[in-house]
Amino acid sequence: MELNIYGCRGSIPSSSPNTVRYGGNTSCYEILVHNKQIILDTGSGFRNLRLQTDRSKIILYSHWHHDHIQGLPFNSDLFIKENSVTICSALATKRPFRNTLQTYFSGGYFPVDIVKHLPNLTFVNFNELQKQLSPEVTVEWLELNHPGGAAGYSIKSSDGKISYLCDNEYELSQFDELSQFAKDSDIVIWDGMFTDAELPSKKGWGHSSIEQAIEFYNECNVKKLLIAHHDPGRLDSKLDELSSTLPDGIEFAYDGMKVSV
Repeated sequence: MELNIYGCRGSIPSSSPNTVRYGGNTSCYEILVHNKQIILDTGSGFRNLRLQTDRSKIILYSHWHHDHIQGLPFNSDLFIKENSVTICSALATKRPFRNTLQTYFSGGYFPVDIVKHLPNLTFVNFNELQKQLSPEVTVEWLELNHPGGAAGYSIKSSDGKISYLCDNEYELSQFDELSQFAKDSDIVIWDGMFTDAELPSKKGWGHSSIEQAIEFYNECNVKKLLIAHHDPGRLDSKLDELSSTLPDGIEFAYDGMKVSV
């Protein structure tokens, strides 16, 4: 099982000489497991991901805020008709989800109706997806605390387990459910957009803190935690400074990061 990170910036791409180390692309994560290529969200980082012809390709969306979907039509591999791609989100059944993406990528918002013009995209319900993946891979989900909703996912196989918990405004009342959901994970991807000092002025924005990541890791049975969804205004120098406060087992995610489990 391999995790590749193509984008871990939050809200909006942040491209400058001061964001090179951790990257400026928005959310896009790739999990290679058995003969599957599972892609978590298609933020701007999706443009740099290559669709693998020898694997089943699945895009699994946490939600459809623009920073998690904006890169979808900018990956040239998607326009190769032989590249069949399954698209799914646990937040909605396939028809309303398909309509949401079609609205975003057509009409007054985007010049090309990619949903209409790309017949190699197949939308499925979450229960259908699990049938396609079994028995080699199991995907579970839970609803996170985020405006408009967001889904957290765990992807598990005989090789390991990766849990994706971005776009969540963490509350202590979630601890039991989240810790059970992430239990025995080799990797947890955590929303650390803010610091504790910033949280009071960001209440209701739908994101967690770096310090909360440390608390969660210390109380849970997980091997490694990656803090992601970095604030677009958080420069490399500040992330480097904050990195020195992280205990063993926790790191800041960065574009181009590869982790095998």
